[in-house]
Amino acid sequence: MFSNSAPALTIEIQGLRQLDQALRNMAWPAARRALRRGMRAGANEVRDEARARAPVRTRKLKRSIRTRERSEADGQLRFAVEVPRKAFYGLFLEYGTVKMPARPFLRPAAEAKFEQAVGTVRRALAQAIDEELRRARR
Repeated sequence: MFSNSAPALTIEIQGLRQLDQALRNMAWPAARRALRRGMRAGANEVRDEARARAPVRTRKLKRSIRTRERSEADGQLRFAVEVPRKAFYGLFLEYGTVKMPARPFLRPAAEAKFEQAVGTVRRALAQAIDEELRRARR
């Protein structure tokens, strides 16, 4: 979330056989676009919750929380809800310091919105697949 050393929350959605089959039957660029739309929609649910939970002093931290694609070289798609360097102090709030207790907002947001984010991914992915299939028929 904040750096390579910070623990990441990994979510794997299972039970999507029909959507998986539809993706496999599509050309890779279309399938990738559909996956990206679905995954971004789910990550945005967590982002919005993290913004709502972020401590407010100057609003800079709240405004800086973003969803970002963090795809790997091996082709895996990943999205992260993160706080960029300009609001580096979010790391101190999330994990605490020697002189300050933790006031987490990212992990609780992910835990609170997990089920809703999964549902959003499913709906957005199904809609994106339908749109890509319509697009391919033209």
